[in-house]
Amino acid sequence: MTKNFWQSFGVLLVGGAVGCGAPGQESAFLQDDPVAQGYKSTNGLASVNGLSSTNGLISTNGLASTNGLASTNGLASTNGLASTNGLMTTTGGRATVEYLAKCALGSGDYFDKQDNTGTSRRFYGGLGIGSGWKNGQCDAVCQQQISACMMAHMNSTGKQVPIFINGDPSKMPSVGYSMAYESGSDAAIQEAVFMGNILTSNPPEAFYAKGNGFKASIAGRLGASSTNPYKPWSGYRPDSPTFHNGIASGICWETRMPDGEHMEFSSCEAADSPYGWWSRKWDYVLTTYVNSNYNGLVSQDHIARTFDFQNEAVGTKTADPSEIWTTTNNFEFSNTVGWGNSGVLRIQDHAGSRRLCPGNAEYVVITKNTGEPFSLTGMRLNQYFGDTTTANVLITAYVKGTSTRKQTTVTMPANYGSNNPASATPTFAGWDNLLKVEVRALGDMFCMDDVKLKT
Repeated sequence: MTKNFWQSFGVLLVGGAVGCGAPGQESAFLQDDPVAQGYKSTNGLASVNGLSSTNGLISTNGLASTNGLASTNGLASTNGLASTNGLMTTTGGRATVEYLAKCALGSGDYFDKQDNTGTSRRFYGGLGIGSGWKNGQCDAVCQQQISACMMAHMNSTGKQVPIFINGDPSKMPSVGYSMAYESGSDAAIQEAVFMGNILTSNPPEAFYAKGNGFKASIAGRLGASSTNPYKPWSGYRPDSPTFHNGIASGICWETRMPDGEHMEFSSCEAADSPYGWWSRKWDYVLTTYVNSNYNGLVSQDHIARTFDFQNEAVGTKTADPSEIWTTTNNFEFSNTVGWGNSGVLRIQDHAGSRRLCPGNAEYVVITKNTGEPFSLTGMRLNQYFGDTTTANVLITAYVKGTSTRKQTTVTMPANYGSNNPASATPTFAGWDNLLKVEVRALGDMFCMDDVKLKT
């Protein structure tokens, strides 16, 4: 059965800690960190990044044999991971081995290895996406999986930051798909999809594609560091003439998640020419989610603000799902959708009133750019086109630090299109301490106005 766990590394976020009870353990992953398993059989995994790129991953040969590592033999064996040269001979190298073990081995598993001084050190598992590498070969599939995992955990500053990881359950069942909130994680923003082969490729193949609604907001992570070895995955989508550079919604394929509402990336593919017959593809990818306020330093001040969009120029605010429109009050509006949809948010002027509208069957996502929680107290909803029937909009809010959601369905009245269009104005009593709000049409297109938020 697939396992999910939530590992708390809170003490490590504010200072270095040394584990106890494990021979020679010197840094990141402590055996006595609290672990709770079994949230849901298809869940993703909560984890933490902090692998510094100075530990060898930026070199021209990645994690190849010059680092004392061989994918043709088990990590626990002498021929798989050498004790007397390479990674096991330095503090940074041994930190890299800790992440290798965390990625490859399952939770509760470990292996012991002597370093070049003869000191025995223990390395614990976690994600379990290459468990066969403990005592056997890491084949081509394993190499892609481990590579994606190592890149997902990289932080060029070496800083420990919580992340949430999803992987296609048909390919990596020990990770699987789920929403981060289901395990109580506050990682509400889809950061990136990671892919490549840093184990046997020379030079290492290390790539990322930006997630929906991504922005560079965490030091040492995607877009905030020039020293990370990964680069944007780019090319033409095989079914179109459009060139994409590092945008997951353009060149990664999606599948529906278990909640039936959201989509998740399962592979990434790019062609070298429009409608190209020959394409390059990564079948084993991992998607990360983050919250820029991971350390809780920014709190809600409960200042009420209303967005009526009257001062906004008519026209588009976003061009694709990877973009975010940030308001003057630092709230963010994005249009997170599956591939094939426009991802465009636009300001429209109707009957002297301006409003924000997404595309057909798409949904608006509201967040705060620094990641702190906020409240939703009201909004006005209209149908996009004139219609003689009612239409429904589903509004979902994700509450900080919980595995529950607030949710309501709002019915937009019929007979839209008059000079004073009918509207629905729901109220949201107690919709506080929110990380993200999604406003999603269940039928026809919609627009919103007078969005009332507190932060």
